[in-house]
Amino acid sequence: MREKVFKLLYVQKFLGVVLVLPELYRFSVVTYAPHPVIGPSDAPLAPTAFEAFVKVPKFLRPHTQIYCTSERVFGNREDLVKDIITELQPENGEEWWTYVCMGPSDPHPNWHLGMRGTQHRAVMWCVWKEGGTGFLYWGANCYEKTTVASAETRSRRGLPPGDGVLFYPGEVFSHSHQPVASVRLERILSGLQDIEYLKLYTSSYGRDEGLALLEKTGVYLGPERYTLERMPIDVMRGEIFSACRT
Repeated sequence: MREKVFKLLYVQKFLGVVLVLPELYRFSVVTYAPHPVIGPSDAPLAPTAFEAFVKVPKFLRPHTQIYCTSERVFGNREDLVKDIITELQPENGEEWWTYVCMGPSDPHPNWHLGMRGTQHRAVMWCVWKEGGTGFLYWGANCYEKTTVASAETRSRRGLPPGDGVLFYPGEVFSHSHQPVASVRLERILSGLQDIEYLKLYTSSYGRDEGLALLEKTGVYLGPERYTLERMPIDVMRGEIFSACRT
């Protein structure tokens, strides 16, 4: 599922540089993941932080293949996405990914505890609509017990509840040592499956029609305008099934 649908990665971050762990994922890349708010501080590059950020790729070539941006950068400005994509060189293997972590916060999509189910699922709708080729997440088992054996299995202090925790140690719930998936992890899978539906639909009818269907059914129009109910999702999947089953 990971390779077929999307590159959903759990990584460690050091000083803003993200290293994908090759022993876990069988390949190694280096990505540029700047501070999600301030961006580069080199004033001569451009008048604003975002304009300076967009110019970063030319300084990192050819040593960087994947450029990764926090969803916090855009806020409600989806139009900024095209400025980033325009700067990249996909013909040279460059990709653009996004990520969520401490932000963005409610009502934007994220994977924090306390958010609605469709809010968790909407992270993948957002990624597909923006046109990214991958998605980064910083941790899956970063509860306090992983660093202090006597600690409880809970989110680390200073982080939003659920941030960096997508499954739990099995021994907390039974005698098994098998990890236990969180409900949020199941919702992430549903979001990835939604992407597969949309990819199937666009393979026959084109991306513009896929975007139109996403909005027409009310599933996802933007980071603050997406369904809070399941029915529109079922309607979208049903329309795709009917259109593609032949």
